[in-house]
Amino acid sequence: MSLKKKNPLKNEIAKQKLSRFPIFADLTSDQLHRIENILIEKEFNEGEQITKEGERGEELFVLLHGSVEVSKSLTLMVGRGDVNTRDKSLIQLRSENAPYFGEMAVLRKGSRRSATVKALESCSVGIIRRKDLIALCESDKEIGYVILRNIAVHLAERLEKANQDILKLTTAFSLALQS
Repeated sequence: MSLKKKNPLKNEIAKQKLSRFPIFADLTSDQLHRIENILIEKEFNEGEQITKEGERGEELFVLLHGSVEVSKSLTLMVGRGDVNTRDKSLIQLRSENAPYFGEMAVLRKGSRRSATVKALESCSVGIIRRKDLIALCESDKEIGYVILRNIAVHLAERLEKANQDILKLTTAFSLALQS
């Protein structure tokens, strides 16, 4: 029986590349290397769609290089019974900020994308498929715990912000109706 030597240089590269992402906070170099083993890198050209709102998703994305725009479809009443649907840009994500998106797709099978994500310039993303992440988390419970905890914190922050935004909109709407 021969033992396979670990390559510390490979683990260090994985650490430098992935440790900056909040989803991977508190993982060791070895654990980050295991994440890198299931990560598929893909290039997208400017204007190319990465995810589409409403489609089923099975992947999580980390933005390795470049920038993307996150948008949602808004339906507006433009006349008597006429509606107009437009994409509303919500936010731009830049790789310098180590963003990730699509996390709900890895938490719930058959999840639908809540927004459209489009490349604003040539960009590189790391894709982690739900089945690969689940298999890794089941084989290493510590990795699973850390990643799921990090996703939960991120989703709680988004929910708090959404609640604040809803309160502001409700207040503005109530004031407009009183006028």
